[in-house]
Amino acid sequence: MIRRILHGATEWIPQLTLPELRQKVEIPVYVVHNSADPDDYFFIFDFEQFVERARSGLFVRPVLKVWSGRADLERRLFARRFRQSFAREFEAARLQLAQEKGREAGWFGWLPAPTDLIGLASTLTANVLLLLATQAGKALWGRRPLPGMLRRKSDEEQLEAAITETQTRVDAALRDLEIVLHIDLFRHAWRGRTGGRLTGMDYDAWPLPDFVTCHLDLGEGAR
Repeated sequence: MIRRILHGATEWIPQLTLPELRQKVEIPVYVVHNSADPDDYFFIFDFEQFVERARSGLFVRPVLKVWSGRADLERRLFARRFRQSFAREFEAARLQLAQEKGREAGWFGWLPAPTDLIGLASTLTANVLLLLATQAGKALWGRRPLPGMLRRKSDEEQLEAAITETQTRVDAALRDLEIVLHIDLFRHAWRGRTGGRLTGMDYDAWPLPDFVTCHLDLGEGAR
């Protein structure tokens, strides 16, 4: 519950309240394989629409749409990698918005923090968003204010504890996340070999966007 998740984010955000989420915005995620190993892949997150809403100061509920070329991924490893990659992309977007003078921030400025804790606050926000995006966080969202929940004095250790707790819940939710097969990613993942099972293939999916296709022959280090 939110009382436990955010128990460490305290005194420096006494008036923080949960935003009311009126809209949903899809965040497409593409899993690109580097080799025949089912667990050798990297993620490409399409944050464009999500960031645009943030530039307008809107708080939206993210909806993940995960595309892959194969579904036989080790799910515990997938969950941890997904969470870590999402947090990195979220922080990169936050830094970009921070450089845009006069711009609203939406979720990217939801959890204000002292300068030395901004990175931790960003990570916690990313984890809360992932809970929402996987539906595991739906119980968090009522029209309830947070001030009464944030009375303990905050420090780096307590914020890190809150992050650890959300990570545990996020990883559990991501292990059950639906993965949809895309024919182009399927052909790439199985290139030069007999293809795997087609269960979960969306044959009506749109072609991959250009920013994904240009990475199909690149490893993560070349991105």
